[in-house]
Order: sequence, then structure tokens, then C-alpha cells
Amino acid sequence: MISLDLDAAEPRDAYRVLSSLVIPRPIAWVLTLGEDGTPNLAPFSSFMGIFKPPALAISFGHRRDGSLKDTHRNLRARREGVVHIPEGSDLQMMHDSAAEAPPEVSEVGRLGLATRPSERVAPPRLAHARVALECRYREEHPLGPATDLVILDVLRVHVHEEIWDGALACADSARWDPVSRLGSIAGPNYAGLGERLLLPPSRLPDG
Repeated sequence: MISLDLDAAEPRDAYRVLSSLVIPRPIAWVLTLGEDGTPNLAPFSSFMGIFKPPALAISFGHRRDGSLKDTHRNLRARREGVVHIPEGSDLQMMHDSAAEAPPEVSEVGRLGLATRPSERVAPPRLAHARVALECRYREEHPLGPATDLVILDVLRVHVHEEIWDGALACADSARWDPVSRLGSIAGPNYAGLGERLLLPPSRLPDG
């Protein structure tokens, strides 16, 4: 058994260890607008859903020079964004959108992605995406000198009919293949959902 104290570890070492253990992680593919209206698109895997109230949490690390990443800065300034849940067919585009670029360079345009207007927020949503969540910035909390946790309220969801279960009025995970992030050994590693396992509701044994 390998035992490590992460509170005493170098930040890069702690990140490498913990990100290899907390897997799989869903990915938020976030579209925001820059100061001049340029669409920005980037993926983040330190991401989770908060269901009561309907909200999302994304942890943003600062750049090495201490500046904010474009998505984080745009959310602070404009207080709106659209979070997409990428699928297997998005993998290469999503991966390519993670490359650092100047704020005036749009990943949406660079990757040739079409958009459509959102209904509750100013940033558009990706036209091809089967899941898009229109969000409003609620608040953020500093977690250290170079990390902030941002909370987004989910205002409106868009889900393609192909993955929607009308009887249950929710998405069916068996009908789509969202991408997840694994550890970063030898570069970013990704995975699909793989086999689904359905169990009956848990209950205490009789007697």
C-alpha cells in the first residue's frame, strides 16, 4: 500500500496523484463571450453537478503567470456561459479547444463549429451538441492562491430527442456516450461510459 500526505506535497505532485484517483470525471465544455464578444470554448474536468438547486461547480486554476484563464475571466465579467457535455464524436475537437490561445482567437471559429442562439443567456450554444446547459454565474470561492471554485446556476437545458426518455422525462445514459477524463499519465487520457449496470433500489434485508 502506497501512502502519501497530499497536504505536504508539491502542488504538481498532489494534482498528478489525486487526478489519477478521482476518475472518471465529467467534462464541462464551456462557451463564453470575451470582452469584445469573441466566443471562447474550453474544456474543464474539475467539474460536478449540484442538483438542489440546479447548479454546476467548476474549479479554475490560474495560469502560470497568475492570470485568469479566458473562460474564468469571461464568466466573472459577463456572468453567463453555456456548458456542453461532450460526446465521443467531440473528443478531438474538445481536446484541440484546450490549447492556449490569445483572447481574441475564437476556438469556435478555429475549429469551424456552428452555433445557434441561446434562449436565456447571451453566449450561443454549439449547434451540433446534444446537451447544452445555459448558465448564470452565481458566486465563486478562492481555494488557494491559484485556484477558484465557480458556481453556476443552470437556467435552461437543451437535450436532443435522441437521448431523451419521454416516459421518465430525463436523459437516458444508454442512448449517448459522454466523454470522461482520466488521469494525465503521458498526456490527457479519456474514456466513454462503457458498460452500464442497472441494480434494483437498495433496501435493508427483512428481519
